[in-house]
Amino acid sequence: MTKRGFTLVEMLIVVAIIVTMMAFVFHIGSVGSDSSKRSATVSKIQRLENALSGYYAAFGTYPPVKLHGSRNPYLKVDVHGIQEEGGQENVSIWGWSSIGEESEKNAWEQVKAACLSQPVACMFPYPQGFKDVIRETSEGVKSLCEDDEFAKGLSSRRLATLQAGFDDGVSDNLGRHDKSAVEWRELQLFKFGVMSFLLPRYLVMLSCSQSMRLEAFAQWDGNNVLPSDPMNGRQFSSWQAMREQYVFSNRSSDHAHVANIPSQAVCARWMPNFERSLACTHTWKLFGVRVDEPNSGGGDVNPVQAILEGISSIEIFAPNANSTGNQYLLDSITMKDGWGNDIYYYSPAPYQGYKVWSAGANGRTFPPWISRDGLTAKANSCVALWVKDDIAGLGN
Repeated sequence: MTKRGFTLVEMLIVVAIIVTMMAFVFHIGSVGSDSSKRSATVSKIQRLENALSGYYAAFGTYPPVKLHGSRNPYLKVDVHGIQEEGGQENVSIWGWSSIGEESEKNAWEQVKAACLSQPVACMFPYPQGFKDVIRETSEGVKSLCEDDEFAKGLSSRRLATLQAGFDDGVSDNLGRHDKSAVEWRELQLFKFGVMSFLLPRYLVMLSCSQSMRLEAFAQWDGNNVLPSDPMNGRQFSSWQAMREQYVFSNRSSDHAHVANIPSQAVCARWMPNFERSLACTHTWKLFGVRVDEPNSGGGDVNPVQAILEGISSIEIFAPNANSTGNQYLLDSITMKDGWGNDIYYYSPAPYQGYKVWSAGANGRTFPPWISRDGLTAKANSCVALWVKDDIAGLGN
């Protein structure tokens, strides 16, 4: 009996069937992954909105987050994604046809700066003792940029930012625009994002190492009103007095005393909403609630990876219009969506309403305060691609 093998056509048909089935399986896996990330995003937005409702019930407004930069999406940004001083506009940012084009990436950098004008994150710089780590991290980030595979996924502006590295912010040889023009204490311990209102600030500071507290209180001296003694209600005579009584004493009840400060104690009402849901590089346990998200670092994260994953930030502070600015590595506590991107917040004065939203899987969105009715047909077409998968909370 003659054995008959497969013909070439039959082999091709079998291969085609296998390829089709694999594509189908991978597609289902991708859909499942996206569905999981979407569910996580919806859950996080709900948690954040629950906390915002608690804040409103306590204070009668939603967090009055200071405007950092401008809400104008047409303002040009520098290589670091920071809106340029002088207010020069670039309205010719439309005309791309798909997400991922170089022109689209540049347009998004410009719009993103406006979307982050009221940030969710609170941020503060690492203390002086971290300067060696910061310098090493800078070199690590610059080294990664030499990897073509890594670099090809970045916009030219983002790549330029990482290639530049960043100063440690505490060396004496960085020029007069460093310590003399921009003192650490002038940068504020918390960049006033949403989290700086929803988290118990003093407890966050007490959870830091003592070296970080020194830096933290130095900043607070020039930027915040003096707190009151929770034991008698009287305002402290100085920050030094509070430091001596509640921070640098060795009493085991320090945290309990500070937790009783009214503005801090009220945060306990909504803290359960943040259980294991915040991105940060430290292990924060506030009012007994562990807030750092699983796999977000928890104090044991590679600093280079933390920057690339958005857990830590590179923040730019330009002392004046004539300087080139300096780069500082800031630690941050924030909430990310299921894709690891920023969650956005918008609340205009007098802060009786707000909107919280995610840019969705494509990582792109558009400011809700700008009516699309006034956009050109070309701009509307581009923006439609950006917002088609946005995930918005209920807002108020």
